Amino acid sequence: ENTIVVFWSDHGYNVGQHGQWMKQSLFETSARVPLIFRVPKMGGGKKSNRTVELLDIYPTLAELANLPAPTDLDGKSLVPLLKDPAATWEKAAYTQVKRTNWVVGRSVRTERWRYTEWNEGKAGAELYDHDKDPDEFNNLAADTHYQAVRTSLKGELEKRF
Repeated sequence: ENTIVVFWSDHGYNVGQHGQWMKQSLFETSARVPLIFRVPKMGGGKKSNRTVELLDIYPTLAELANLPAPTDLDGKSLVPLLKDPAATWEKAAYTQVKRTNWVVGRSVRTERWRYTEWNEGKAGAELYDHDKDPDEFNNLAADTHYQAVRTSLKGELEKRF
């Protein structure tokens, strides 16, 4: 009656997608995780397609428990989405991996796009349109038609990292 339950898991795992067999990638199959809240008196069984991060758990629980949360958190309370899963939501999600030989990959995911840079773009970049390519097979990073999108998301990565 008064217990909030949160279920989440480790990140995903590639099982051959994109020629990879591991977790250390920035593709949707390895970056996406389940995140489920059960909050008393809020109903249940609703799904939101909004882009959120595990960093959002702390501010969400603080708000639900009427506790103060630090103001400098990177996460954002998900309470508006728990109340209305289709609520307006502009927050992106960020992922970072480090591979051998100091190769660092950073990715920003919005509801429509995923943009990834390897070693700040020096070792390559990837841009995927999830509306048209949810499995991330068509890299649009070099396509001049998407330069404005790439520039915008590159700016988001630079602000975050």
